Amino acid sequence: MQPTLDLTRLIDERPLGRFQLLTIALCALIAFLDGMDTQSIGIAAPFIVAGLHLPRAMLGTVFSAAILGAMIGAFLMGSAGDRFGRKRVLLVCILVFGLGTIATSMANTYASLLAIRFVTGIGLGGAAPCFLTLASEYAPRQRRASVSSILWAAFPLGGMAGGFLNSYLIARYGWHSIFLFGGVLPIVLVLVLAALLPESPTFLAGAGRQHALAQVAARLLGSAVTPGTQFTTSEERVPDASFRVLFQDGRARTTLLLSMPFVMAFGALAVLVLWTPSLLRDNGIPPAQTAIVIGFHGLGALIGMGSAGRMIERFGAGRVLAPALLLGAGCTALVGIGATSVASASLVLALAGVFVGFGASGGIALAIMSYPPGIRATGIGWQMGMGRLGQVLAPVLTGALLAAGVNSAQTFYVVAIAPLIAALFVILATRGVARPLASPPVAATGRVH
Repeated sequence: MQPTLDLTRLIDERPLGRFQLLTIALCALIAFLDGMDTQSIGIAAPFIVAGLHLPRAMLGTVFSAAILGAMIGAFLMGSAGDRFGRKRVLLVCILVFGLGTIATSMANTYASLLAIRFVTGIGLGGAAPCFLTLASEYAPRQRRASVSSILWAAFPLGGMAGGFLNSYLIARYGWHSIFLFGGVLPIVLVLVLAALLPESPTFLAGAGRQHALAQVAARLLGSAVTPGTQFTTSEERVPDASFRVLFQDGRARTTLLLSMPFVMAFGALAVLVLWTPSLLRDNGIPPAQTAIVIGFHGLGALIGMGSAGRMIERFGAGRVLAPALLLGAGCTALVGIGATSVASASLVLALAGVFVGFGASGGIALAIMSYPPGIRATGIGWQMGMGRLGQVLAPVLTGALLAAGVNSAQTFYVVAIAPLIAALFVILATRGVARPLASPPVAATGRVH
Protein backbone atom coordinates (compact mmCIF):
# COMPACT_ATOMS: atom_id res chain seq x y z
CA MET A 1 0.00 0.00 0.00
CA GLN A 2 1.31 3.45 -0.94
CA PRO A 3 2.34 5.42 2.19
CA THR A 4 0.81 8.87 2.74
CA LEU A 5 1.96 11.86 4.76
CA ASP A 6 -0.36 14.68 5.85
CA LEU A 7 1.74 17.84 5.96
CA THR A 8 -0.86 19.75 7.96
CA ARG A 9 -0.70 17.19 10.76
CA LEU A 10 3.08 17.09 10.51
CA ILE A 11 3.26 20.87 11.08
CA ASP A 12 0.63 20.88 13.84
CA GLU A 13 2.14 18.02 15.82
CA ARG A 14 5.78 19.12 15.79
CA PRO A 15 7.51 22.14 17.36
CA LEU A 16 8.80 24.85 15.08
CA GLY A 17 11.93 23.67 13.29
CA ARG A 18 14.71 25.56 11.55
CA PHE A 19 12.99 25.40 8.17
CA GLN A 20 9.79 26.90 9.57
CA LEU A 21 11.68 29.56 11.54
CA LEU A 22 13.57 30.51 8.37
CA THR A 23 10.27 30.81 6.48
CA ILE A 24 8.78 33.03 9.18
CA ALA A 25 11.95 35.15 9.36
CA LEU A 26 11.94 35.72 5.60
CA CYS A 27 8.31 36.82 5.75
CA ALA A 28 9.17 39.12 8.66
CA LEU A 29 11.83 40.80 6.52
CA ILE A 30 9.11 41.83 4.08
CA ALA A 31 7.08 43.43 6.89
CA PHE A 32 10.28 45.13 8.08
CA LEU A 33 10.81 46.79 4.70
CA ASP A 34 7.14 47.82 4.59
CA GLY A 35 7.64 49.60 7.91
CA MET A 36 10.78 51.31 6.66
CA ASP A 37 8.98 52.67 3.60
CA THR A 38 5.98 53.98 5.55
CA GLN A 39 8.26 55.75 7.99
CA SER A 40 10.50 57.08 5.20
CA ILE A 41 7.75 58.91 3.33
CA GLY A 42 6.59 60.46 6.61
CA ILE A 43 10.08 61.88 7.25
CA ALA A 44 10.80 62.87 3.64
CA ALA A 45 7.39 64.32 2.74
CA PRO A 46 8.03 67.81 4.21
CA PHE A 47 11.23 68.06 2.14
CA ILE A 48 9.45 66.77 -0.97
CA VAL A 49 6.54 69.20 -0.81
CA ALA A 50 8.93 72.06 -0.05
CA GLY A 51 10.92 71.19 -3.18
CA LEU A 52 7.74 71.01 -5.25
CA HIS A 53 6.35 74.21 -3.65
CA LEU A 54 3.17 72.54 -2.38
CA PRO A 55 1.07 73.61 0.64
CA ARG A 56 1.43 71.45 3.73
CA ALA A 57 -2.20 70.34 3.60
CA MET A 58 -1.36 68.41 0.40
CA LEU A 59 0.85 66.09 2.45
CA GLY A 60 -2.28 64.05 3.14
CA THR A 61 -2.66 63.26 -0.55
CA VAL A 62 1.02 62.34 -0.85
CA PHE A 63 0.68 59.97 2.10
CA SER A 64 -2.55 58.46 0.82
CA ALA A 65 -1.34 57.75 -2.72
CA ALA A 66 0.78 54.78 -1.64
CA ILE A 67 -1.81 53.61 0.86
CA LEU A 68 -4.57 53.73 -1.76
CA GLY A 69 -2.37 51.53 -3.94
CA ALA A 70 -1.77 49.26 -0.93
CA MET A 71 -5.51 48.94 -0.37
CA ILE A 72 -6.08 47.87 -3.98
CA GLY A 73 -3.05 45.59 -3.81
CA ALA A 74 -4.33 43.88 -0.65
CA PHE A 75 -7.79 43.31 -2.12
CA LEU A 76 -6.51 41.95 -5.44
CA MET A 77 -3.33 40.11 -4.49
CA GLY A 78 -4.78 38.29 -1.50
CA SER A 79 -7.27 36.56 -3.76
CA ALA A 80 -4.54 36.08 -6.40
CA GLY A 81 -2.37 34.37 -3.78
CA ASP A 82 -5.11 31.81 -3.12
CA ARG A 83 -5.52 31.26 -6.87
CA PHE A 84 -1.95 31.29 -8.20
CA GLY A 85 0.26 30.62 -5.18
CA ARG A 86 1.41 32.83 -2.31
CA LYS A 87 5.10 32.80 -3.23
CA ARG A 88 4.66 33.66 -6.90
CA VAL A 89 2.41 36.65 -6.18
CA LEU A 90 4.62 37.72 -3.29
CA LEU A 91 7.78 37.94 -5.42
CA VAL A 92 6.06 40.11 -8.02
CA CYS A 93 4.71 42.44 -5.33
CA ILE A 94 8.10 42.92 -3.67
CA LEU A 95 9.78 43.66 -6.99
CA VAL A 96 7.16 46.32 -7.76
CA PHE A 97 7.62 47.78 -4.30
CA GLY A 98 11.41 47.98 -4.65
CA LEU A 99 11.40 49.60 -8.07
CA GLY A 100 8.72 52.07 -6.99
CA THR A 101 10.70 53.08 -3.91
CA ILE A 102 13.75 53.90 -6.04
CA ALA A 103 11.57 55.83 -8.48
CA THR A 104 10.20 57.95 -5.60
CA SER A 105 13.59 59.63 -5.30
CA MET A 106 13.34 60.71 -8.96
CA ALA A 107 9.85 62.25 -8.89
CA ASN A 108 10.07 65.87 -10.09
CA THR A 109 6.38 66.78 -10.36
CA TYR A 110 3.39 66.38 -8.09
CA ALA A 111 1.61 64.12 -10.60
CA SER A 112 4.61 61.83 -11.04
CA LEU A 113 5.09 61.60 -7.28
CA LEU A 114 1.48 60.50 -6.76
CA ALA A 115 1.66 57.97 -9.60
CA ILE A 116 4.90 56.44 -8.34
CA ARG A 117 3.69 56.21 -4.75
CA PHE A 118 0.43 54.60 -5.92
CA VAL A 119 2.25 51.86 -7.85
CA THR A 120 4.68 51.33 -4.96
CA GLY A 121 1.70 50.89 -2.67
CA ILE A 122 0.20 48.15 -4.85
CA GLY A 123 3.35 46.11 -4.28
CA LEU A 124 3.41 46.81 -0.56
CA GLY A 125 -0.26 46.07 0.02
CA GLY A 126 -0.29 42.98 -2.16
CA ALA A 127 2.63 41.42 -0.31
CA ALA A 128 1.04 41.53 3.16
CA PRO A 129 -1.80 38.96 2.81
CA CYS A 130 0.54 36.59 0.98
CA PHE A 131 3.37 36.57 3.52
CA LEU A 132 0.99 36.54 6.50
CA THR A 133 -0.88 33.55 5.08
CA LEU A 134 2.29 31.72 4.03
CA ALA A 135 3.92 32.09 7.44
CA SER A 136 0.75 30.98 9.23
CA GLU A 137 0.59 27.78 7.16
CA TYR A 138 4.06 26.78 8.36
CA ALA A 139 3.20 27.43 12.02
CA PRO A 140 1.45 24.88 14.28
CA ARG A 141 -2.25 25.69 14.66
CA GLN A 142 -1.88 26.49 18.36
CA ARG A 143 0.90 29.01 17.65
CA ARG A 144 -0.56 30.86 14.66
CA ALA A 145 -1.68 33.89 16.67
CA SER A 146 1.78 34.31 18.20
CA VAL A 147 3.53 33.83 14.87
CA SER A 148 1.29 36.31 13.06
CA SER A 149 1.74 39.02 15.70
CA ILE A 150 5.50 38.51 15.92
CA LEU A 151 5.61 38.63 12.14
CA TRP A 152 3.66 41.89 11.96
CA ALA A 153 5.81 43.31 14.77
CA ALA A 154 8.55 43.50 12.15
CA PHE A 155 6.56 46.38 10.62
CA PRO A 156 7.18 48.81 13.52
CA LEU A 157 10.68 47.38 13.88
CA GLY A 158 11.29 48.55 10.33
CA GLY A 159 9.80 51.92 11.22
CA MET A 160 12.01 52.21 14.30
CA ALA A 161 15.18 51.23 12.43
CA GLY A 162 14.19 53.50 9.57
CA GLY A 163 13.67 56.41 11.96
CA PHE A 164 17.21 56.27 13.27
CA LEU A 165 18.77 55.34 9.92
CA ASN A 166 16.89 58.02 7.98
CA SER A 167 17.89 60.66 10.49
CA TYR A 168 21.50 59.84 9.62
CA LEU A 169 20.94 59.54 5.86
CA ILE A 170 19.08 62.85 5.57
CA ALA A 171 21.73 64.69 7.53
CA ARG A 172 24.59 63.24 5.46
CA TYR A 173 23.20 62.62 1.98
CA GLY A 174 19.79 64.31 1.67
CA TRP A 175 16.28 62.88 1.51
CA HIS A 176 16.78 61.15 -1.86
CA SER A 177 19.17 58.67 -0.25
CA ILE A 178 16.54 57.06 1.96
CA PHE A 179 14.52 55.92 -1.07
CA LEU A 180 17.55 54.73 -3.02
CA PHE A 181 18.70 52.64 -0.06
CA GLY A 182 15.15 51.51 0.74
CA GLY A 183 14.53 50.40 -2.85
CA VAL A 184 17.65 48.31 -3.34
CA LEU A 185 16.96 46.18 -0.26
CA PRO A 186 13.65 44.62 -1.46
CA ILE A 187 15.11 43.91 -4.90
CA VAL A 188 17.93 41.97 -3.26
CA LEU A 189 15.38 40.25 -1.03
CA VAL A 190 13.46 39.00 -4.08
CA LEU A 191 16.51 36.95 -5.09
CA VAL A 192 16.83 35.52 -1.59
CA LEU A 193 13.13 34.65 -1.37
CA ALA A 194 13.14 33.00 -4.80
CA ALA A 195 15.85 30.62 -3.58
CA LEU A 196 14.79 29.94 0.01
CA LEU A 197 11.08 30.64 0.53
CA PRO A 198 8.74 27.63 0.12
CA GLU A 199 5.31 27.68 -1.45
CA SER A 200 2.11 27.09 0.51
CA PRO A 201 1.54 23.36 1.12
CA THR A 202 -2.22 23.87 0.72
CA PHE A 203 -1.69 25.42 -2.70
CA LEU A 204 0.81 22.75 -3.75
CA ALA A 205 -1.56 19.94 -2.73
CA GLY A 206 -4.45 21.54 -4.60
CA ALA A 207 -2.28 21.89 -7.70
CA GLY A 208 -1.17 18.23 -7.46
CA ARG A 209 2.53 19.13 -7.24
CA GLN A 210 3.76 16.03 -5.44
CA HIS A 211 7.47 16.63 -6.14
CA ALA A 212 7.33 20.10 -4.56
CA LEU A 213 5.42 18.67 -1.58
CA ALA A 214 8.12 16.02 -1.17
CA GLN A 215 10.75 18.77 -1.00
CA VAL A 216 8.73 20.62 1.63
CA ALA A 217 8.30 17.41 3.66
CA ALA A 218 12.02 16.69 3.53
CA ARG A 219 12.83 20.18 4.78
CA LEU A 220 10.25 19.88 7.56
CA LEU A 221 11.60 16.48 8.66
CA GLY A 222 15.24 17.35 8.11
CA SER A 223 15.73 14.07 6.25
CA ALA A 224 14.75 12.31 3.04
CA VAL A 225 11.21 10.97 2.77
CA THR A 226 10.24 7.41 1.89
CA PRO A 227 10.17 6.93 -1.91
CA GLY A 228 6.65 6.63 -3.31
CA THR A 229 5.02 8.55 -0.47
CA GLN A 230 1.80 10.36 -1.39
CA PHE A 231 1.64 13.82 0.21
CA THR A 232 -1.62 15.41 1.30
CA THR A 233 -2.92 18.25 3.46
CA SER A 234 -5.93 18.30 5.77
CA GLU A 235 -6.90 21.69 4.43
CA GLU A 236 -8.67 22.29 1.16
CA ARG A 237 -7.78 24.79 -1.52
CA VAL A 238 -10.96 26.55 -2.67
CA PRO A 239 -11.05 26.90 -6.48
CA ASP A 240 -13.20 30.05 -6.42
CA ALA A 241 -11.30 32.23 -3.93
CA SER A 242 -13.29 35.40 -4.60
CA PHE A 243 -14.56 37.87 -2.02
CA ARG A 244 -18.05 36.39 -2.07
CA VAL A 245 -16.82 33.33 -0.13
CA LEU A 246 -16.13 35.68 2.80
CA PHE A 247 -19.86 36.32 3.05
CA GLN A 248 -21.06 32.72 2.73
CA ASP A 249 -21.50 29.83 5.19
CA GLY A 250 -21.84 32.07 8.24
CA ARG A 251 -18.76 34.21 7.56
CA ALA A 252 -20.52 37.51 6.76
CA ARG A 253 -21.00 38.67 10.36
CA THR A 254 -17.37 38.21 11.40
CA THR A 255 -16.06 39.58 8.08
CA LEU A 256 -18.06 42.79 8.49
CA LEU A 257 -17.44 43.25 12.22
CA LEU A 258 -13.69 42.68 11.88
CA SER A 259 -13.48 45.29 9.13
CA MET A 260 -14.13 48.24 11.45
CA PRO A 261 -11.24 47.57 13.87
CA PHE A 262 -8.93 47.29 10.88
CA VAL A 263 -10.15 50.60 9.45
CA MET A 264 -9.89 52.45 12.75
CA ALA A 265 -6.70 50.99 14.25
CA PHE A 266 -4.70 51.15 11.03
CA GLY A 267 -6.01 54.66 10.34
CA ALA A 268 -4.91 55.89 13.78
CA LEU A 269 -1.46 54.34 13.34
CA ALA A 270 -1.12 56.00 9.94
CA VAL A 271 -1.77 59.46 11.37
CA LEU A 272 0.65 58.88 14.24
CA VAL A 273 3.43 57.83 11.83
CA LEU A 274 2.77 60.11 8.87
CA TRP A 275 1.47 63.35 10.34
CA THR A 276 3.35 63.50 13.64
CA PRO A 277 6.65 64.78 12.15
CA SER A 278 4.90 67.78 10.59
CA LEU A 279 2.71 68.45 13.64
CA LEU A 280 5.66 68.26 16.02
CA ARG A 281 7.44 70.91 13.99
CA ASP A 282 4.66 73.26 15.13
CA ASN A 283 5.88 72.61 18.68
CA GLY A 284 9.42 73.63 17.78
CA ILE A 285 10.91 70.13 17.41
CA PRO A 286 13.44 70.05 14.49
CA PRO A 287 12.79 67.63 11.57
CA ALA A 288 15.83 65.45 12.29
CA GLN A 289 14.63 64.94 15.88
CA THR A 290 11.10 64.08 14.81
CA ALA A 291 12.63 61.04 13.13
CA ILE A 292 13.89 59.96 16.56
CA VAL A 293 10.42 60.48 18.08
CA ILE A 294 8.87 58.30 15.38
CA GLY A 295 11.56 55.73 16.10
CA PHE A 296 10.33 55.50 19.71
CA HIS A 297 6.76 55.16 18.45
CA GLY A 298 8.01 52.23 16.40
CA LEU A 299 9.59 50.73 19.52
CA GLY A 300 6.27 50.94 21.36
CA ALA A 301 4.38 49.45 18.44
CA LEU A 302 6.98 46.68 18.22
CA ILE A 303 6.30 45.73 21.85
CA GLY A 304 2.53 45.89 21.44
CA MET A 305 2.36 44.05 18.14
CA GLY A 306 4.85 41.41 19.19
CA SER A 307 2.95 40.49 22.37
CA ALA A 308 -0.61 40.53 20.99
CA GLY A 309 -0.74 37.00 19.63
CA ARG A 310 0.60 35.34 22.77
CA MET A 311 -1.82 37.29 24.95
CA ILE A 312 -4.71 36.26 22.68
CA GLU A 313 -3.68 32.59 22.92
CA ARG A 314 -3.54 32.81 26.70
CA PHE A 315 -6.52 35.00 27.62
CA GLY A 316 -8.72 35.21 24.51
CA ALA A 317 -9.09 37.98 21.93
CA GLY A 318 -12.07 39.71 23.53
CA ARG A 319 -10.39 40.05 26.93
CA VAL A 320 -7.21 41.74 25.68
CA LEU A 321 -7.91 43.58 22.42
CA ALA A 322 -10.67 45.93 23.58
CA PRO A 323 -8.83 47.14 26.74
CA ALA A 324 -5.67 47.70 24.72
CA LEU A 325 -7.52 49.83 22.17
CA LEU A 326 -9.17 51.88 24.93
CA LEU A 327 -5.77 52.61 26.45
CA GLY A 328 -4.51 53.43 22.96
CA ALA A 329 -7.24 56.02 22.59
CA GLY A 330 -6.19 57.70 25.82
CA CYS A 331 -2.52 57.77 24.86
CA THR A 332 -3.32 59.17 21.42
CA ALA A 333 -5.23 62.03 23.02
CA LEU A 334 -2.24 62.70 25.30
CA VAL A 335 -0.03 63.29 22.25
CA GLY A 336 -1.98 66.49 21.67
CA ILE A 337 -1.03 68.01 25.00
CA GLY A 338 2.12 66.15 26.02
CA ALA A 339 4.36 66.31 22.96
CA THR A 340 6.14 69.55 23.85
CA SER A 341 9.71 68.21 23.83
CA VAL A 342 11.61 65.32 22.30
CA ALA A 343 11.47 63.38 25.61
CA SER A 344 7.75 63.86 26.28
CA ALA A 345 6.82 63.30 22.63
CA SER A 346 8.85 60.09 22.56
CA LEU A 347 7.12 58.80 25.71
CA VAL A 348 3.52 59.42 24.68
CA LEU A 349 4.11 58.25 21.10
CA ALA A 350 5.72 55.06 22.41
CA LEU A 351 2.71 54.33 24.66
CA ALA A 352 0.28 55.01 21.84
CA GLY A 353 2.31 52.64 19.70
CA VAL A 354 2.13 49.90 22.34
CA PHE A 355 -1.64 49.90 22.73
CA VAL A 356 -2.90 50.82 19.25
CA GLY A 357 -0.27 48.53 17.74
CA PHE A 358 -1.46 45.73 20.04
CA GLY A 359 -4.99 46.21 18.73
CA ALA A 360 -3.94 46.26 15.07
CA SER A 361 -1.71 43.19 15.34
CA GLY A 362 -4.33 41.37 17.39
CA GLY A 363 -6.84 42.03 14.64
CA ILE A 364 -4.54 40.32 12.14
CA ALA A 365 -4.15 37.31 14.44
CA LEU A 366 -7.92 37.15 14.86
CA ALA A 367 -8.43 37.23 11.08
CA ILE A 368 -5.89 34.44 10.55
CA MET A 369 -7.71 32.28 13.09
CA SER A 370 -11.13 33.11 11.64
CA TYR A 371 -10.66 31.97 8.02
CA PRO A 372 -9.87 28.45 6.77
CA PRO A 373 -6.61 28.03 4.78
CA GLY A 374 -8.27 27.70 1.37
CA ILE A 375 -9.54 31.29 1.59
CA ARG A 376 -7.17 32.65 4.24
CA ALA A 377 -5.20 34.93 1.91
CA THR A 378 -8.49 36.22 0.48
CA GLY A 379 -9.84 36.89 3.99
CA ILE A 380 -6.65 38.54 5.19
CA GLY A 381 -6.46 40.49 1.95
CA TRP A 382 -9.97 41.83 2.55
CA GLN A 383 -9.22 42.86 6.12
CA MET A 384 -5.81 44.32 5.26
CA GLY A 385 -7.52 46.19 2.44
CA MET A 386 -9.97 47.62 4.96
CA GLY A 387 -7.04 48.57 7.16
CA ARG A 388 -5.41 50.31 4.22
CA LEU A 389 -8.71 52.08 3.56
CA GLY A 390 -8.39 53.52 7.05
CA GLN A 391 -4.83 54.54 6.24
CA VAL A 392 -6.06 56.28 3.09
CA LEU A 393 -8.87 58.20 4.76
CA ALA A 394 -7.20 59.16 8.04
CA PRO A 395 -4.29 61.23 6.63
CA VAL A 396 -6.61 63.03 4.19
CA LEU A 397 -9.12 63.83 6.94
CA THR A 398 -6.26 65.02 9.14
CA GLY A 399 -5.11 67.33 6.36
CA ALA A 400 -8.66 68.64 6.03
CA LEU A 401 -8.82 69.36 9.76
CA LEU A 402 -5.58 71.32 9.62
CA ALA A 403 -6.72 73.22 6.53
CA ALA A 404 -9.89 74.16 8.45
CA GLY A 405 -7.79 75.70 11.21
CA VAL A 406 -7.88 72.87 13.78
CA ASN A 407 -4.70 72.99 15.87
CA SER A 408 -2.33 70.09 16.56
CA ALA A 409 -3.74 69.23 20.01
CA GLN A 410 -7.34 69.16 18.78
CA THR A 411 -6.31 67.00 15.82
CA PHE A 412 -4.97 64.27 18.11
CA TYR A 413 -8.20 64.40 20.17
CA VAL A 414 -10.15 63.61 17.01
CA VAL A 415 -7.75 60.82 16.03
CA ALA A 416 -8.22 59.25 19.49
CA ILE A 417 -11.86 58.52 18.61
CA ALA A 418 -10.75 55.84 16.14
CA PRO A 419 -9.35 53.34 18.70
CA LEU A 420 -12.52 53.83 20.78
CA ILE A 421 -14.68 52.74 17.86
CA ALA A 422 -12.31 49.84 17.14
CA ALA A 423 -12.68 48.59 20.73
CA LEU A 424 -16.48 48.51 20.43
CA PHE A 425 -16.42 46.44 17.25
CA VAL A 426 -13.81 44.05 18.66
CA ILE A 427 -16.21 43.30 21.51
CA LEU A 428 -18.99 42.57 19.00
CA ALA A 429 -16.75 40.53 16.68
CA THR A 430 -15.30 38.28 19.37
CA ARG A 431 -18.62 37.22 20.88
CA GLY A 432 -19.01 33.54 20.20
CA VAL A 433 -15.97 33.30 17.91
CA ALA A 434 -13.91 30.46 19.35
CA ARG A 435 -12.84 28.51 16.27
CA PRO A 436 -12.12 29.09 12.54
CA LEU A 437 -15.15 29.84 10.43
CA ALA A 438 -16.58 26.89 8.58
CA SER A 439 -15.22 25.74 5.24
CA PRO A 440 -16.58 23.02 2.96
CA PRO A 441 -15.79 19.40 3.87
CA VAL A 442 -12.10 18.63 3.42
CA ALA A 443 -10.98 16.02 0.95
CA ALA A 444 -8.39 13.59 2.28
CA THR A 445 -6.14 14.03 -0.72
CA GLY A 446 -6.08 17.80 -0.51
CA ARG A 447 -7.07 18.06 -4.16
CA VAL A 448 -9.37 20.74 -5.52
CA HIS A 449 -13.06 19.75 -5.78
